[in-house]
Amino acid sequence: MKDMQRNFALDCFRALAIMMVFTGHSILAYGSPPMFAPLQFGGTGVDLFFVLSGWLIGNQLLIEKKQFGDIEVSRFWFRRWMRTMPAYYAVLTITIFQLYITKDNFSFPWAHLFFLQNYIGNLDIFYVSWSLSVEEQFYLFIAPLFVFTLKLPKRYQIFVLLTLLICPTLFRYLDLYTSLNETHVRLDCCAMGVLLAYIKHYRASIWHVLQANINLSLAVSIFAYLFFYLARYNPEWEIVDPSKLLLSVLFGIWILWGDQTNYSPSGYLSKIVMHISTRSYAMYLLHIDSLALLKRIGLSEHFLAFYALALLLTLTLSECLYRVIELPFMRVRSNFSFVRSRSKKVELERYKENL
Repeated sequence: MKDMQRNFALDCFRALAIMMVFTGHSILAYGSPPMFAPLQFGGTGVDLFFVLSGWLIGNQLLIEKKQFGDIEVSRFWFRRWMRTMPAYYAVLTITIFQLYITKDNFSFPWAHLFFLQNYIGNLDIFYVSWSLSVEEQFYLFIAPLFVFTLKLPKRYQIFVLLTLLICPTLFRYLDLYTSLNETHVRLDCCAMGVLLAYIKHYRASIWHVLQANINLSLAVSIFAYLFFYLARYNPEWEIVDPSKLLLSVLFGIWILWGDQTNYSPSGYLSKIVMHISTRSYAMYLLHIDSLALLKRIGLSEHFLAFYALALLLTLTLSECLYRVIELPFMRVRSNFSFVRSRSKKVELERYKENL
């Protein structure tokens, strides 16, 4: 299977997502000053990450199915684990060590080892890891779900994926949860990405309809999203934040637009976008620690200076994590026969046959 080519628009969305999350958490760490407090709506960048994840994973699995006739579930799992777990466990180890030497009544966070902290763990430890639990649990079942779904008659396939999209809203409506960090009530955006990937590969007629007037749809979705920021600045309007299902629709439109763009700019701006995009996972893992450190030191009394220093520290730490942990494991993954891309495995087998 050929690796999916990078799409600059999607890299822009990934960079935007991490900056939204970073901004929201920076404001919270600083004490939520009234001038900036509504910008904490940027925490919805996590939902944008979920849509991107569902879209990219869905595309990878469906391309594999089209090219090879099946999906190697175990191979998919190991590829994802080798991409996400090394950096996660590196940061978790440092977090646990820091808590062990600074806390008198330290209790080892066993749930964090198995990505169960969004259900049974203590999220006071490494709070942002709840979303990583959602992602890992999503990875665990999405490939088997595709294997099952694609064996069904075509008229039932989209029904299964629509059910996956709607169920989180139903669970929330029925109060079938104890925390909104639990996976079964946060899968809207992941499911939207998967559904769009399926429509692109298996329902061309629907895909063309969705792509019609996509520029207008993008403008409307951006306006709608920004409106919720404005509503936070005007609480007298009594407008609540959008549901996760609505966010999945808005961000899904962004993905639809991004997929049909072929824009590949050059220059410093594109380099900055690509740098943040490729380090976004490391930034997500480390930005809370950077904020906590600066807050404890108290280096700045002005929010913008605090924000700039926190961003600089986050980028510095993220670069270290990216180069020391993420890149080496990605290289190992590409050379490890069990998880090597299937196209490379086929090429190697053909080469051996011709020796």
